[in-house]
Amino acid sequence: MAACVFGFAASAQTDRTTVESMPTKDHHGKGRHHHGEWMKQLNLTKEQKAQLKVQHKEMKARREELKKQDNITVKEMREKQKAMRDEQRSKMDAILTPDQRTKMDELRKQKKAEHMSEKHNKTLEKGNP
Repeated sequence: MAACVFGFAASAQTDRTTVESMPTKDHHGKGRHHHGEWMKQLNLTKEQKAQLKVQHKEMKARREELKKQDNITVKEMREKQKAMRDEQRSKMDAILTPDQRTKMDELRKQKKAEHMSEKHNKTLEKGNP
């Protein structure tokens, strides 16, 4: 999974930046995490969007603080990042309705399948079966 399973409304330039206005391609030319598309598919309420935005900002600040820590090992960093992702997922799931959680699980499975397929294709390109 990505460094942040669901970093919804990443505000790279201003606080007014929304998921829908974020670039759809990363610097490698690949699609971003499709968060805007997922948010539309989940049919979130304004309140849910606001809650998720606050949650994302808090988690982003915590990730930035973690990056500044130079006195921890790579293993400790990865463990803390995983714990933060798990916490973020739990908080997000608490905001969603049961139907939205079901849909979110489906979307996560699709993304994981796409990721595994891409990984498999890269392996084949390198000549390793």
